[in-house]
Amino acid sequence: MRSWLKITCRKLYRDQQGGVLVLVALMMVVLLGVTALVVDLGRVYAEQSSLQKALDASVLAGAQGLIKKETQTQTQAEAQAISYAKDISKKNSYILNDSDIKVTSSYIKVSKEVSVPMTFAKVIGFNEITFSKEATALIGPLGSSIGVTPIAVEKKNIPDGKELKCSNTGNQRGNCGYLDIVGSGATTLADGIRNGVKIYVKDEVKFEFDTETGQKWGPVKSAFEHLIDLDKNKLHCQSKSTADKNCKRVITVAVVDTFDYVHGKDTIEVVGFAAYWLSSINNGQKSVRGEFINMIGLGEISENGQNYGTYVVKLTD
Repeated sequence: MRSWLKITCRKLYRDQQGGVLVLVALMMVVLLGVTALVVDLGRVYAEQSSLQKALDASVLAGAQGLIKKETQTQTQAEAQAISYAKDISKKNSYILNDSDIKVTSSYIKVSKEVSVPMTFAKVIGFNEITFSKEATALIGPLGSSIGVTPIAVEKKNIPDGKELKCSNTGNQRGNCGYLDIVGSGATTLADGIRNGVKIYVKDEVKFEFDTETGQKWGPVKSAFEHLIDLDKNKLHCQSKSTADKNCKRVITVAVVDTFDYVHGKDTIEVVGFAAYWLSSINNGQKSVRGEFINMIGLGEISENGQNYGTYVVKLTD
């Protein structure tokens, strides 16, 4: 009896051991399959992220091409935008075709479909996974900014005006175009020229600011000279054709309809913004020489605002 039990127990143990081996083998297949899927899906996720970043960079570059130069037509600007977008995408290892790009005067949109070949997932019938991504960049007039020089210019002077002059305040009833946004006085005005001030202009809202009267030429001249001096070692800032928003001598000024109705300390409505490249200071004439330029600035887009050469580019969902 005792021998029979020993033989039976040994047989059961051997049978169970074989079952465990089968179960372990099956679990290994499942674990390998899950691991394979994780590896392949990880590749897909990485490719999706890479493609999205590439498309975002492409539309941001393309939007800059939409800024027309003086001699360009809108068609030429749009062609330039497409060229910029393709170039950046190619540098990021993705080829964009014309059919992948849609461009208008106010936005550029790109989309791209990509297939990622599978390695391990082929055993369960997935040879590749195909997905698409898109990106859109809006371009519009600057509607608000945190670095505006507290000086206003009449819109009739854009883009051909060459001078910000304060030799005779009587021409504008005591005004040189200065704005009192954060406080009055020569010191506050000069500080605003050096560092910029916040101006928020929202759609369908009338924004008026106080004017700052008087010449205040000494502090104003010093402030502008300070900005020009900060760019002395920046070669691209020395020419209006290559200067950009990173140049201190490129300032953003407020645009107004006219000073004709302004009498001394008064209020005036800001209707937009313009970018002005500082060329030189003429102390004898109490004037700043320079030129208006087209520029992408920092701030918010005004959907219904007037454009005077300052643009904002924004990625949108």
